[in-house]
Amino acid sequence: MDRAERDREALLDAALQQWADGGWVAVDPRAAAAAAGLPASAAEEFPTAADLACEVFDTVVDERAAAMLAAAAETADAPPMVRFRAMTTAMVDNIGQDPRRAVVVSDAVGCPELVARRRSANRGFADVVAARPLDPEIGPDELRVAGHFVTGGLAEMVLAWLDPQSPVTREQVIEQGARLMEACVTAR
Repeated sequence: MDRAERDREALLDAALQQWADGGWVAVDPRAAAAAAGLPASAAEEFPTAADLACEVFDTVVDERAAAMLAAAAETADAPPMVRFRAMTTAMVDNIGQDPRRAVVVSDAVGCPELVARRRSANRGFADVVAARPLDPEIGPDELRVAGHFVTGGLAEMVLAWLDPQSPVTREQVIEQGARLMEACVTAR
């Protein structure tokens, strides 16, 4: 990784910290650059706070999606529950490596650009669910709806797991998340 890539990564990390500390409205490109120990010019790529928040969102979602898709590919020939557990484990572990990443699953209200990205990411997950039907009688539109339901359920379980006042464990999120996927893609 060259210096420009390291600087960009540091800027995005500082912006993620701003978001985790104060919501997406706290993201400020110049302040993120300063927090990362970079000159203000390092933030010029992001003329607005929304631009920087969207880049953080895209980076976090792309990393999580790549991990989930890799897990699905590695278990493509396995029984569905094995694949669902692998995908859920990949998601949970991705967020567990940096719990600040959870903000992108919940905090988009009030920012049209983030809302659009969140909706697009959710549609992408729903399309993944629809692409591998377990029951030929369940159509792709029904599976997409199920995918949206799973997305919301998994997000809430992850947020409960990260809540220090909640008794929800990582293992419960993985197991119940896999069961939620199975139930949703097989319900008629």
